[in-house]
Amino acid sequence: MLQSIRDRTHGWIAGIIISLVILSFALWGIHSYLEGAGTSDVVAKVNDSEITKRQLAAAYEPLRNQVQIATNTSILPESVEAGLKRRALDSLIGVQVLKQASVSQHFRVSELQVEMYMQRMQEFQVDGQFSLPRFKQLLASNSLSVGEFLQLIQNTLLIDQPKAGIVLTSFALPNEVDSTVALLNQERDIAYLILPRTSFLKDVSGVTDAEITTYYQQHQDQFKTPEQVSIDYLELSTKALAADVHPSADELKNYYNDNIATYTLPAEWKLAEILVPVAEQTTEAEIKKAQQKITELQMKLTSGTAFETLAHTYPAGDANKDWVTLNQIPADLQKIVASLTKKDAVSEPVKVSKGLMLVKVIDTKPAQVQSFEQVKDKVLDALTRQKVQEKFAETKEKLASLAYEHPDSLDTAAKALNLTTKTSPLFTKDKATAGDISDNKKVRELAFSNDVLTSQNNSDVLQLTPDSVVVIRVKSHIPASVKPLEAVKVDVVAKIQEDKAEQKATVLAQEIKQKLIDGVSAEKIAQDYHLDWNKVGFIGRNDKKVDAVILNTAFTLPHYQKDAHPSYGTVKTPTGYAVVATLSVRDGQMNTVKPEQREMYTDQVQNTNGLLEYKLYEQSLVHQAKVKITGEL
Repeated sequence: MLQSIRDRTHGWIAGIIISLVILSFALWGIHSYLEGAGTSDVVAKVNDSEITKRQLAAAYEPLRNQVQIATNTSILPESVEAGLKRRALDSLIGVQVLKQASVSQHFRVSELQVEMYMQRMQEFQVDGQFSLPRFKQLLASNSLSVGEFLQLIQNTLLIDQPKAGIVLTSFALPNEVDSTVALLNQERDIAYLILPRTSFLKDVSGVTDAEITTYYQQHQDQFKTPEQVSIDYLELSTKALAADVHPSADELKNYYNDNIATYTLPAEWKLAEILVPVAEQTTEAEIKKAQQKITELQMKLTSGTAFETLAHTYPAGDANKDWVTLNQIPADLQKIVASLTKKDAVSEPVKVSKGLMLVKVIDTKPAQVQSFEQVKDKVLDALTRQKVQEKFAETKEKLASLAYEHPDSLDTAAKALNLTTKTSPLFTKDKATAGDISDNKKVRELAFSNDVLTSQNNSDVLQLTPDSVVVIRVKSHIPASVKPLEAVKVDVVAKIQEDKAEQKATVLAQEIKQKLIDGVSAEKIAQDYHLDWNKVGFIGRNDKKVDAVILNTAFTLPHYQKDAHPSYGTVKTPTGYAVVATLSVRDGQMNTVKPEQREMYTDQVQNTNGLLEYKLYEQSLVHQAKVKITGEL
């Protein structure tokens, strides 16, 4: 069982779980656990561990930014800020409790596991290989040191071990799967009628000046010009740095010599094979029989029988006409082939997945070092890229330091690094200026952040792409302002009329719903009100035949299977109001589900149960922990 769990935790499910946890930790500032508390005040104690104000601030900041972006405001009410701080603190407490529980249960993570996981992370790979420059760039953009990130992975893997154990050992009972299929594949016989808002607009009476003034004063947020900023920024890119990088002839030759393996054509072989097959599930007697057969073949070869003569009578016995390198050969043959350096050499018997094999070298080409002149252009390109990346990383660090040390201006950094200060046009948080740096959403979010907009500081270095970064500061700021009533009077009147029309539609929708409940036929109602009664028939919860809000309403209405009693509801639609009827319900049937679909449903129920069990496990740990709030949030 434990081995099965271990095998499954190497799959894509565990990969997603771990990646998401690591990402969320990084975004929430959990890495502050790895830093010293310094002089920070303690805000909470979890058993014997402390949570400091610094750690709380690191976890709170991303939450606040998210809410500011969602609400399009830079100032949050005190009650909202207090709630966000409590959420951030609860998150820190949960992580600390889970970590302590994993350690107490003797879970451990080795350095080798951490390094192997880090090297497999796609975020750090270039052309399918781990890239150290890429790794350093991404860490710098998230304000993490190498040590902090390795510790972050170790803590995440540590915490995730009991989670994987709980989630991956959960199971689903047959009746649970049946219930899930019945619910997810349920079909409902629905009908509806639409009350279009436009049909009520013509019945709306005139709008008075008093109504206009009142609506304008109560809904001023709807008539504001958006807050705008213009920014100064310094952009650093590898493309710009490359123009000043010119490796000398000596540097090129030294790089060529230091990386000679890169410019060496690998050895190649043409091979022939004789395979004595052995089934994966076989008896010891069959294995001995195969060993005897391969020994007989060796003796025939020693006595002078041609390899080709024997090869024709066995599977996979024909010679490979193509040249192959070691990495094109199956792994279980690579070591034996590497030892065959001469033409006509025959290997000792080697065990492969399908049996026992003899390999003969038909021809061979030794490894060949390409001359410097042959690969000079490749060497120049590789060394230039390396030097540019080194210069980019070094200059980025200087840019970050200068921007931080001189927070009220970009001039010092620009002069020291020979960068040009650029200025953007005005833009809002939600809308960029086409073709400008504000096209980048991260730039807009950073420009409207508290530190940059309110405190008027230079920003941190922002990674635009793997090969470019930027530092910004606000140049000009135009606060949001309410448009004068005269400028928006037409819009105010239109909104008042729409509201009145919607109120009329709402009242009529409720009136029609009540008549249907009282037993008046839908056909008579449609005739009396000059509306269309749309009979859809049985459809599933993901059907596209009707508007999504109507479908969702139909599937949230109560249903009465025994007496097939219809149920009714109303819902606002993009064009008005709808009265929706669920006439009858037909549950999904397991006998209509294919075996592979049943397996999918089973996995879904198991995963849902497992995640619920893990959530209860986490809640029980927090409940049992000694948590003490020692400071103000």
